[in-house]
Amino acid sequence: MRVGLNLYNKYTIPMTGKRSRTSLQKSKNNNISRPEKDIKQLLEPFAYTKMATIPPLALMKGINPSNRNVFDCFNKIDDVTRSINFVKTQEAWNDCLMEEIEEFNVARREYQQDRTSQNYDHMEEEMGDIFYTAASIAKDSGINPEDAFRATNRKFYNRINLMERICASHETDTPEQLKDCKDYQRRALWNAAKRKLYDAQIKQYTDTAANTVNTNT
Repeated sequence: MRVGLNLYNKYTIPMTGKRSRTSLQKSKNNNISRPEKDIKQLLEPFAYTKMATIPPLALMKGINPSNRNVFDCFNKIDDVTRSINFVKTQEAWNDCLMEEIEEFNVARREYQQDRTSQNYDHMEEEMGDIFYTAASIAKDSGINPEDAFRATNRKFYNRINLMERICASHETDTPEQLKDCKDYQRRALWNAAKRKLYDAQIKQYTDTAANTVNTNT
């Protein structure tokens, strides 16, 4: 039996997570349309619990989704999706990110109410969807996701390090230890460190631009 490709644009294909469970429950309803029944029958051999055992065909050969270098794996999968023209517009990616965040918040509330391993797996899956979508938006914008994440790590490292140094300097009315600060003090230190580092960055850009001009003249 073959299912027309146009059906995939009209109907959501249940593959993973909570959507899979919900869709399978709905499929028991006798009122569902024939195309949905066809899709369910087509996917019957690929139960969620067996997904990891499906051997790769041509497109996914050589890609290991368990690779510890997640960005390397992402880049390879993203290259495949682009090779089959499975791409989105910038507006569609933004909508997708908002949708994934909403789905994560639902999954997190479910886990907070009932801390089962199944609910945890669902919450983890939705967070992974957020990461993947954000990385896709970055790559679509010409940004290397790994470089962007590394830059953010460096930024947070520098800010917290500077906050700690301000506390240890005894030049403010804050406690000596950052962990002993009250909430309003931490916020003030965060904003001060953020501004200080931003000014330093702007100065660096300005000095670099000035040196470039002097070199070229």
